[in-house]
Amino acid sequence: MATFLNTTLSAISDVETIGYTSTSDSTIVLSILIANRNGNVAADITASQFDASSSLESHLAFTVPVPADANLEILSNKYILPSGKSIRFLSSASGYLDATISIVEV
Repeated sequence: MATFLNTTLSAISDVETIGYTSTSDSTIVLSILIANRNGNVAADITASQFDASSSLESHLAFTVPVPADANLEILSNKYILPSGKSIRFLSSASGYLDATISIVEV
């Protein structure tokens, strides 16, 4: 049976942080939304996929600017995230950006 869920990461740091780690080979990421809640300052977001041994595999977004009081959809199509792999986030300015990841675990 499929489980639909959203996971969130508030106040993304300038230190790489895990947003989600897959526990199933059938995890489907539906969407990744980034919101900049600072009204005055833009911040860059980097979202990356890592394997189970914490090695970088790919970037989903690399230093993409998120304007002040705006949001950005990093992933608007389905993305398969195999078991043990994680999506990590890094912001150019600590505390301004939040992430919401919509997932289906099958």
